[in-house]
Amino acid sequence: MRIIKKITFYILHFTFYISLLGCVTKTVPVYAVVKTPEIKLADQGFLKEGFGYKQLIIYKDANIPVTITVKNSEICIRNSCMDKATFVKKYISKDYDTSFFDKLLEFKCPLGGVCKKNGNSVLFKDKKHKILILLKKIN
Repeated sequence: MRIIKKITFYILHFTFYISLLGCVTKTVPVYAVVKTPEIKLADQGFLKEGFGYKQLIIYKDANIPVTITVKNSEICIRNSCMDKATFVKKYISKDYDTSFFDKLLEFKCPLGGVCKKNGNSVLFKDKKHKILILLKKIN
């Protein structure tokens, strides 16, 4: 009898953790435009949020998707990872904060440039650095 209680206890806990982990990932369809001197992407894709990461997947011209993953201390693009400061300096501009991409993926306006935001989209422009980033949720 005691063994059956233990087995039932472990099965219930295992089922609870599996169902909890399955609900942690949130995926939203988006239309994304990312134009910088180094990156040129525009197409539909998905914004995926999980525990400790955010991922923007853009299906550029129905080819292999371009994935930008933002983790706690690094950003990966096309499976090449670097710390946030290096990524922002290389792909955006050295004038921006390391949290630049984090804020955009949260649909918030980063400091600098011109930013317009509503509930379903965020548009960031900086003519000086030739940056245009648009993220729009598709309903």
